[in-house]
Amino acid sequence: MKHALRRTAFATVVAVGFCTGAIAGEPVPGATVESFLAIAKERNPEFASMRQEVQAAGERIASAGALPDPKFRVELMDITKMGEQDPTILPGNVGSTRYTFMQDIPWLGKRDLKREIAALEADAAKGRALGTWSELASRIKTNFAQFYFLYQNERLTQDILDLMKRLEQIAQARYASGLVPQQDVVRAQVEQSNMRNELIALKNEQRMVQAR
Repeated sequence: MKHALRRTAFATVVAVGFCTGAIAGEPVPGATVESFLAIAKERNPEFASMRQEVQAAGERIASAGALPDPKFRVELMDITKMGEQDPTILPGNVGSTRYTFMQDIPWLGKRDLKREIAALEADAAKGRALGTWSELASRIKTNFAQFYFLYQNERLTQDILDLMKRLEQIAQARYASGLVPQQDVVRAQVEQSNMRNELIALKNEQRMVQAR
């Protein structure tokens, strides 16, 4: 009888709870999972680092195919003017000065190959960033779903506890009238104690999930 009453009470509370939530569209207390994901995408240090890596890899594509920096050389010759003066490094006071401008030209196709390699590295960085985000979003959704389950379970348990309190009052009234044995009152009290223990355990689990 005890288990039958409990199953009936639980089923009734579940039906009423889901119907009320569906009609009123009750939001989960606090932020939605979408807001958690938005915050993580904007502020999570690990994902922010991956985004910067992707940006840097993308910018390296253009520079990968660029020509090497040109070189400019100045050669001072006959710095003593055949021994007529002390050594000097002033271009106007030496025997002659030669200015050379040099530009290295890579072999044909080498610049294109460097750009392709840089593009592949950029794609790899994007893949790593997507993998990091997928893992992070999965952890957030999992923890949020656990918190939602615990929150709803706590509400249902509290509703059942309230129902058991009313059943105890009814049992006490019937026991006072001699209609039921005292065991019915005791069973209702034991069920309430079990419900309170469940509520304590659920609150502890909620705190752990909130921390995660």
